[in-house]
Amino acid sequence: MKTEILELEEVLNKEIEAYSKLEKYILDKKDSLISGDIEKLRNIDYEIEKFNSETGILEGKRAKIASKFGHENLSLREIIKKIEKEDKAEKISGLRIKLKNLAENIQRQNKINNQLIKHSLNILEFSIVSIANALMPEASAYNNFGKINNNQQSKGVSSINHEI
Repeated sequence: MKTEILELEEVLNKEIEAYSKLEKYILDKKDSLISGDIEKLRNIDYEIEKFNSETGILEGKRAKIASKFGHENLSLREIIKKIEKEDKAEKISGLRIKLKNLAENIQRQNKINNQLIKHSLNILEFSIVSIANALMPEASAYNNFGKINNNQQSKGVSSINHEI
C-alpha cells in the first residue's frame, strides 16, 4: 500500500501542475477575448486542448491507482479514509483540496469566458444586421424568418445589447 500512496501522491502533484497551467491559459483566454486578439486566442485554445488531454491521461492513471485501493471508481475522499498513516492521509487530503479548488476556479472562469463569447457573438450579429440594413434598407422590412417586421423603429448603433 505504501507504493500506491506514493504513486497517488505523484499523480496528484502532476494533476495539480497540469490544472495550474490550464487555469493560467484559461485566464489568458479571457484577456484575449476582451482584447480581441484572435491569433493569441488560437494559440491559447491549442494549449488548452493539450492540457485537457494531459489531465485526462492523469485522471486515468489515478483511476488505475484507485483500483489498487478497492475499485476504480473510488473517490479521493474514500481513498484517504483507507490510508492508515495519518500524515500521508493529511498530505493526500491537502492535494485533493488543491485539485478541487483549481477545478472550481477553472469551471468558474470557463463560464465567464463562455459569457464573453456569447456577448461577442451578439455584438457581431447586431453589427452585421446594422450593416445589412444600411446597405439594403428594404431588406430590413423582413425578420430572420422572412416575416414582415412590425417594429420599423431605428435601433441605433450600440455595443450594448439588451440580453436576457
